Order: sequence, then C-alpha cells, then structure tokens
Amino acid sequence: MNRSILVLLAVLLSMSSPALWAAPFSVTFINPGRADEPFWRSVTRFMQPAARQLDIELEVLYAERDHMKMVALARQVTQRAHKPDYLLIVNEKMAGPEMLKLADAAHIKTLLAFSSFDSLQAAEMGTPRQRYPYWLGAITPNAADAGRLTAVELVRQARQTHAVGADGKVHLAMIAGDKSTPTGAQRLQGALDALEADPRVVLEQIVYAGWERNRAREQARALLLHFPTLNAIWCASDLMAYGAIDAAEAAGRKPGRDVLFSAFNNSPDVLRARIQGRISALAGGHFTAGAWALIMLYDYHHGIDFAGEALALQAPLFTLLDADLAQRFLNRYGDENYTSVDFRRLSRHLHPALPHYDFSLLSLLK
Repeated sequence: MNRSILVLLAVLLSMSSPALWAAPFSVTFINPGRADEPFWRSVTRFMQPAARQLDIELEVLYAERDHMKMVALARQVTQRAHKPDYLLIVNEKMAGPEMLKLADAAHIKTLLAFSSFDSLQAAEMGTPRQRYPYWLGAITPNAADAGRLTAVELVRQARQTHAVGADGKVHLAMIAGDKSTPTGAQRLQGALDALEADPRVVLEQIVYAGWERNRAREQARALLLHFPTLNAIWCASDLMAYGAIDAAEAAGRKPGRDVLFSAFNNSPDVLRARIQGRISALAGGHFTAGAWALIMLYDYHHGIDFAGEALALQAPLFTLLDADLAQRFLNRYGDENYTSVDFRRLSRHLHPALPHYDFSLLSLLK
C-alpha cells in the first residue's frame, strides 16, 4: 500500500509544473545605495515580494554609495563557503567589471542590472557569456530616452506657463549626477540631445551634484545667483531636485511657476511634488529593474533562457508621469507596499504563451 502511494505521488509530481517542486535558489543583490535612500530603498521593497512569490532566497547588501565597498562586498560573497546561486550587480561608478570578474572566477552566475557598461568597459568585457561565461546578461532601462522625455516636457511646461526670458526663450540649467555612472551619463546625454535640438532653449550651465541633496542645494543656489533669470533646472534625480527646490525657495522663487524643475523616481514624496506642481516633469519606473531581473533569473533557472529575447535587455522601463498617473501610482503604491503585484504572471516559465516580457510601469497600473 505504502509503495503504491509513493508511486502515485511520484507520477503526480512528474506531471506538475517544475515550479511546484523545484528547490528554491538564492540571489545576492549588491545594492549600491543606502537602505534609507528613497530610490534604492524602493528597489529593494519591490524585489522582496517578487522573491517571495517566486520562492527565491534574496539577500540584499548595501554599499552605502561607496564603489569600493561594492567591490569589497562582491569579494566577500565570492569567498564564502556557501555561495549564492546568482549575483545581481550594478555598474555604479564603473565598479561593474571588477565585481563581474570576481564572480566569474568564483563560478557565480551574474546578471548586470540598472546601469550598463560604457563603451570602453564594453570593449574590455565583451558580450555576456563570451569572455566571462558566468556573466549571464543584463537588464537596463533606456536612460537616454528618459533624459529626453523629461527635458522635452520641462521645456513644454515652461513655455506653457510663460516661464521664459525677455528674449522669449527658456533659460535652463542642468544638475547631473556624476560623470562615472553610465546610466547617469546616458540620462544627461538624452536630455542634452533634446535641448540642443530646440532653438527656443538657452542652456546656461551643467553642474554635477553627485546625487546628493545638499550638494544640489548649493549648486542651485550658485546657479540662481549667477543666472537670476533662470526659468528651469533639469535635475537627474529626485533628491537633487529637492535640493534645487530648497535653494529656489530660499531665494524667493516659486517652484512650478517662475522656475520649473524635473526629476526621476517613483517615491511617494516625488509623486506628491508632481501632483502639487512643484515638479513639472517626472519620469519613473526604473526602480522595477531589480524585480524584473529576478523574474529573468527565475525563468533561466527553470530552463527558459532569456537569451531568446536579448542577452542585454534594454527595457522601456521609464514612463513620463503626469499628475494623473502620479496620483494613480500614489493611490495604489503610496505606502511602497508591492505585495499586490502578481509577479508570477510575468514569468515566461509559468506562462509559456507570453511572447515577450512586459516590464513596463504601466503594467503595474492595469
């Protein structure tokens, strides 16, 4: 009798989806930010329910915005007696190649997310699964497109609200992140391409605030003093936008009226600022890349290789958020609780009929 029951169970398991009986696997994510930093905090919070739904053992290690610590964490992970099945890394401040080499030497399969290699790094590293066979691939947002979207919208809003100079042109400055993070450089270049193509814009100056609110406040204070008729400030992140707004208000300027700002992110604070009009152009959605990477690894682990779609997937993760979309997102996810998202429905292993991945922000609002 007992033998018959065991045979029956074996048959039932063999007919079931592998996802029902496969052992969980582990992923370590080296998060380049700080645990209390709005963007990188939201990245982790979005990944956690995805990991639970997919039965992934997720470990998140924070590098506190220190690229040397990123490499040190990668070295620690690769030297463990019990290594994770997969490693997820970010090419923040150009630290990606060193981390990837450590992982490849330790035979840990690795996925690059959020920030891709620049041209020099790409020439050195080659393509995924080529020179470094344990480098599985990459998923990165189209940062240049996001820069273009926000720049175009910022200028449109400035002209619509008549925030222009005596010459009828929009006088604009830019606060970028840093020069060594490829995604930041791509975001800036996309904005520059859009602005340089518009003869109604005067680009006064570009400064770098290193993604820090306090540095952006000082940079914006100097810009407003040097260019008192400045109409708009393009900012490469929400924290830097907050710093620039602080400086504008201290100078007696009115954000959203006589000086306009752009930003990136989906944090509750920046969504509220967009709804209130203090932020005039906002792009968000890239915080989702970590969870989408987990889905790609889940499918790969279960025999559905994402290489069929792209080894280096540049996904359209960014969406321009007007006040209505910002309010919809805030209503649903304002507490940064993403447990209601059905991550399993996006898996091509669990849903073989899916023709491709739908990793868009709008998919979360359906």
